[in-house]
Amino acid sequence: MASQDSTWYVDFFRTDYLNVYGHLFTAERAEKEVAFAEKVLQLKAGACLLDLCCGQGRHCLPFAMRGYQVTGLDLNPSYLELARRAAKAGNVKLETVAADMRQIPFQSHFDAIVNMYSSFGYLESEAEDLKVLESVARALKPGGRLLSDMLNREWAVANYIQNDWHSGADGTLYVERRELDLASSRMHVSFSIIAPGGGRRDSIGHHIRLYTLTEMARLLERVGMSVSSVFGGFDGESYAIDTRRMIIVAQDGA
Repeated sequence: MASQDSTWYVDFFRTDYLNVYGHLFTAERAEKEVAFAEKVLQLKAGACLLDLCCGQGRHCLPFAMRGYQVTGLDLNPSYLELARRAAKAGNVKLETVAADMRQIPFQSHFDAIVNMYSSFGYLESEAEDLKVLESVARALKPGGRLLSDMLNREWAVANYIQNDWHSGADGTLYVERRELDLASSRMHVSFSIIAPGGGRRDSIGHHIRLYTLTEMARLLERVGMSVSSVFGGFDGESYAIDTRRMIIVAQDGA
């Protein structure tokens, strides 16, 4: 396994992630996603919640504002600092932990864990991804629930577009190139970033293992969890081949 310093999920999440995808992360979207998660996880008042791979805390804060005991875990200390600043500005309590998702430093602690926006499948192998679920299962209280928001592999294959682009608010052009390996079920997305003045640089982008629902159900079973429901989006639509998201709610079997 590559050293942490050389992995794409360290390099890409230093600065490029928020620059490339930040335009998608509106407060309205976060509110909608949190309200949905709150409902399907059947959270009780004051529940203890972990936002796994929380990034800059865009879901942590709405959860905390609803009165939940929220911990945000991320590998990037800079993102956690952004989350803490936002929590302070919003006058809400938020705990933060800088850690690898395979090594959640809690045991039987959380009523629920959320893992949002395709942040499962980043690691180098299925064995490493399984370690994440093992860590999740350990961190949950008996009967606790996990919500994992993933890109639907079936949709990604059917709607595969190799090249795409969008412009940032400052005129920066982000040219996106996708490479989908059907044998390994891995998607590599890289970017060329072209500044308004014409300067160009390339970004390492991101790699993700796209799992089927069958594969996820089997992995969850291996850590003592079972799928209780699956949705195709945050409007609560049923999961299907043509839904862009695969949102799995799983429960600890204890």
